[in-house]
Amino acid sequence: MTTTDPVGTALAAIGAGATTGAVALTGGVLALRILQGQPAGIADDTAATLLTVSLAAGLVAAVATGWARTAAIDDYWRRGVTAAIAVLAMALLAVAATAVDQFAGPVGLGGYLLLLVAASIVTHRTARRNAGR
Repeated sequence: MTTTDPVGTALAAIGAGATTGAVALTGGVLALRILQGQPAGIADDTAATLLTVSLAAGLVAAVATGWARTAAIDDYWRRGVTAAIAVLAMALLAVAATAVDQFAGPVGLGGYLLLLVAASIVTHRTARRNAGR
């Protein structure tokens, strides 16, 4: 199936990929911050593993979502570019998560995570609608 709105589909897919990847990454960072606040703390190697896994999950989620949401676009190159831009947008959202964490701590990070989840739902629905599915 070919979409009648390839630009709208691509833009919504970029948003869906970026927010989905940012949800995975921000969720991992929030989990780390919560574990750091516990009396027992968290080992450095465990913290590094948690951050690495959440970063990898975020990258994979951004690429996979960007690719999957553009299935109605017949050109693989354009689908790949859309997925790549979704990863870059996810990185920008991750930088914003860092700022939120610095200024508002884990509570603000939790609020930012909820905002990302809501944005992800909206962008997924928009991408499906633009693709005609």
